[in-house]
Amino acid sequence: MNFTYERRINYYETDKMGIVHHSNYIRFLEEARCAFLDYIGIPYKSIEDAGLMIPVLGVNCKFKHHVTFDDVILIKVSVKDFNGVRLIISYEVTDKNTSYLVLTGETTHCFTDDKLKPVNIKKHYPEIFEKFKT
Repeated sequence: MNFTYERRINYYETDKMGIVHHSNYIRFLEEARCAFLDYIGIPYKSIEDAGLMIPVLGVNCKFKHHVTFDDVILIKVSVKDFNGVRLIISYEVTDKNTSYLVLTGETTHCFTDDKLKPVNIKKHYPEIFEKFKT
């Protein structure tokens, strides 16, 4: 399943060169990931209310092109790999106006309880597991 999140670049997210500072992309990916969870029917708040956490284990980004203030980006989010304990989400960021590829990336996550102990959601949270599988 693919999901696309649209976002306008704010002035404060740019650097002295007038382009988006690279550190902001991590935030953009998180925004898109949270919107994706809403879209598939499991808002992050409901996951936390169920006693689960989804910590980030790693982030990988490859910058391809820059964007500037007031540009609109589209962030395509998809589940690359999921086994009930570990989750890899891929991202493709494009400039809405030019269609230039801005960034490709992945975030790796695991599911834990509130003490950060790994949890197999297939076994303990089958309703959440099924939403990720579809």
